[in-house]
Amino acid sequence: DGRIHEAVQTETHSFIIAEYHPFSNESHITSISLDTSSKKLYVSSRSELVQLNVANCSQYGSTCEDCVLSRKPYCGWDGRSCTSGGAIQDVVRGNYTICSEIEAHAFRLSIFRNQENTVILPPQFKYFLSCPMLSHHAQYTWHHPGGVTTCNPLEDQCLFLIDNMSEAQQGKYTCESKESGYSRVLVEHKLMLSRTSEAGTLGPTVWVCVLVLVVKSFC
Repeated sequence: DGRIHEAVQTETHSFIIAEYHPFSNESHITSISLDTSSKKLYVSSRSELVQLNVANCSQYGSTCEDCVLSRKPYCGWDGRSCTSGGAIQDVVRGNYTICSEIEAHAFRLSIFRNQENTVILPPQFKYFLSCPMLSHHAQYTWHHPGGVTTCNPLEDQCLFLIDNMSEAQQGKYTCESKESGYSRVLVEHKLMLSRTSEAGTLGPTVWVCVLVLVVKSFC
């Protein structure tokens, strides 16, 4: 169907790193060629030739742990980001504990990016919460006032629907990923129910009464 799997093969098992869809439509692949110097993969069908960058490391997370868990041979952590020139990586085991040997900069950066976001919604409002699924080897769950909801591992985004906003839906919503013993909060929201002020509600009624009195005075 035109899909390509990038995988690491060890003595005991194989590990799928990424799945590529080089063509917009399902096409039969006729040839594949990897240029190791430029880190480009060339894929052709009967009608197309596509170039893929297999060293696109930025998509494998913003922390050292995420970068190492990807087990991408061309990518490693350089102390600030996942890059093709990074030195910290464990392709064979994906052992993220090696990240503890460097500065705690990555952890602080992760906490900063996951600061709680307050969302105020009107009653009976429908609202979607979205969480990026960065690795198909991780388990993603939404923790919310109603319990815990597990995400579909075949999707690219973990969506949680607020079907009818009410007081029962108020509270904290967090999306958490777990992989090989490493857990991380990716998204955190606090949902609150908006309340119409009493003054705003009574205002139109008062104006209607005044209008009726004015009309009667001219009759």
